[in-house]
Amino acid sequence: MGLKGNHGILHSQVDNFFSNPENAGKIESFESPVEKHHGRTETRIFYRVADITQFDTSENWSGLKSIFAVRRIVETRYGTSDETNYYISSLDDAPEKMLKTVRSHWKIESMHWLLDVTFSEDDCSLSSENAHKTLNILRKFALLLHKTFIAEHNLKTSLKTHMFECLLDDDLFLEICS
Repeated sequence: MGLKGNHGILHSQVDNFFSNPENAGKIESFESPVEKHHGRTETRIFYRVADITQFDTSENWSGLKSIFAVRRIVETRYGTSDETNYYISSLDDAPEKMLKTVRSHWKIESMHWLLDVTFSEDDCSLSSENAHKTLNILRKFALLLHKTFIAEHNLKTSLKTHMFECLLDDDLFLEICS
């Protein structure tokens, strides 16, 4: 689970711990291989606190076994971004597996972001739960169709633009659906 500022005391403790150079010996680290794709070079560094007993976690976080951070350094032609996110987990696996779990989570978050931005899903005000479920399935299917079509044809267009083009061109719409 991502640990954010709204988690109050624990977030503050974790942020202070990782930021303090005196704690370097108490932190395990693992660097994933550098990834280069789509004009981006991305480096991920995994940091885990070796001993979590020093954090006040007993009351609100039962079952907590690990506290860790993932630092992402992304270089593009526009510049470099460097951000660190903190996480807590009931798992205590190898760094490689924990990093893979975090990446899987971001794939899901990315899809939900797409559903909200492309389809304004959060603004949908239907009162029927079945209608929400049905529309969610149809939206995900539409995303799949468009993303597959764009990838197969090596198109350099955004998903939203491509969907709009389909609304204007019946032949393109039928080609995607076939």
